[in-house]
Amino acid sequence: MTGILKPVTALLMATAIVMAGHGVLVMLVPLKASAYEFSSLSVGLMGSGYFAGLVIGCIFAPAIIGKVGHIRAFSAFTACVTVTPLAHTLLADPVSWTALRLLQGLCCAGLWLVIESWLNAASDTETRGRVLGAYTLIQLALQTVGMQLVGVIDIDGTALFTIAAILYSLSALPIALTATIAPAPPKRNELRLTWLFRVSPAATLAAGLTGFATGSFWILAPLYAKSAGLSSGGSAGFVAAALLAGAVTQWPIGSLSDRYGRRPAMSAAATVAMFASLALGLMGNPSLATVFACAILFGAASFPIYTLAIAHANDLVPKRRAVVVSSGLLFVYSIGAAAGPLVASTIVEWLGFAALFTTISVACALIIAVTMLRITIHPRTRSRHHEDFVMVPRTTPAVFDLDPRTDEASAIEIEPHSFTEPLHAPVPEIIAPDGRLPDTGLVDDPQPEEDRQPEMVGGVPGRPAG
Repeated sequence: MTGILKPVTALLMATAIVMAGHGVLVMLVPLKASAYEFSSLSVGLMGSGYFAGLVIGCIFAPAIIGKVGHIRAFSAFTACVTVTPLAHTLLADPVSWTALRLLQGLCCAGLWLVIESWLNAASDTETRGRVLGAYTLIQLALQTVGMQLVGVIDIDGTALFTIAAILYSLSALPIALTATIAPAPPKRNELRLTWLFRVSPAATLAAGLTGFATGSFWILAPLYAKSAGLSSGGSAGFVAAALLAGAVTQWPIGSLSDRYGRRPAMSAAATVAMFASLALGLMGNPSLATVFACAILFGAASFPIYTLAIAHANDLVPKRRAVVVSSGLLFVYSIGAAAGPLVASTIVEWLGFAALFTTISVACALIIAVTMLRITIHPRTRSRHHEDFVMVPRTTPAVFDLDPRTDEASAIEIEPHSFTEPLHAPVPEIIAPDGRLPDTGLVDDPQPEEDRQPEMVGGVPGRPAG
């Protein structure tokens, strides 16, 4: 394992440092905003600004990297993101902080894009899966460490903002000093949302809804914990418990989905997350143990849903389309994550913090409804391209090139102006009217010609696959 990771040591070190700084800000900004008596709506806008910045960064960062190269781009993004925690100490108003969070999201997208595209170039087909696993583990572990610093150091004053800035700045050192030759610029991944919805309505809607639910949680949960009487350290532990629980349950739930199906697994996970959310939303004065137990259950169940959606959609397409599918689902997830804090914070302003988890439970209920409806319509899906479950971070589309389910042909280079498709663009049929799979290049049919039988999905030819 050490030999496999040696060529990417500098990249993983940069990841560890930047994620530690990121974890500090994830916890610190909502708690500090509350100390400044910013409204819940303002905190929600800040969270939405961050996720909107991620979306913008994923769209435009490839062009920046292509123009100046990986190392210069990483240095530029590092310089800009370092400004954000420092500027928080100078500009203590909701509008400025929302703008700073948007800038932070944009810069973080650029940083992760540099790292992930470089990791992909430095690995090969045999090592890519293990590199992805190490990268994901480092992300989760160091983000948790950063969160815990908020519990160790008093949030009063500017110390934590300074620490976050120092960590962001130091992340540039491993990249700047590496002797490894930087790769070619990352490819721009195709985004075809209407086609994606036709491939799998269940995966598309589940990705957006889980983005709504988890985005609301990550941004507003620290404020809920504080309203429940927890200290800054307790609030950090509350969020970290959910994060770590979600990381631990990824593989067990993924393995169950390999055996029993992706949609039943998504429905079951959403059910657990819904009841955990309802418990937090409906209980008047829950005990500390109950609060943490519900947080653990929510994180354990909700965290894998997005990855299950990716797995389900990828089961329905050939490997060469895997990056297109996964990138589209990340985009949908990010839109949901941007909308979630805004909607949830508005409801919290009206009804109080308990309404946060009631709102989240509604999103979980919709995931259940969508997946069960699709199961009812199509009891079985045509999973001819089924691959084992793979855990991937919610960062940039470049991370999907590391997914062992993909190959070199998966990444499609297109012109910048075609990054998105118009909603009215024609969408090829997944199943032809005669029940056969047409030669569209979008979905493979590996069966020999003589073995093919007209295929009826849910009794009706030509409907979406799942």
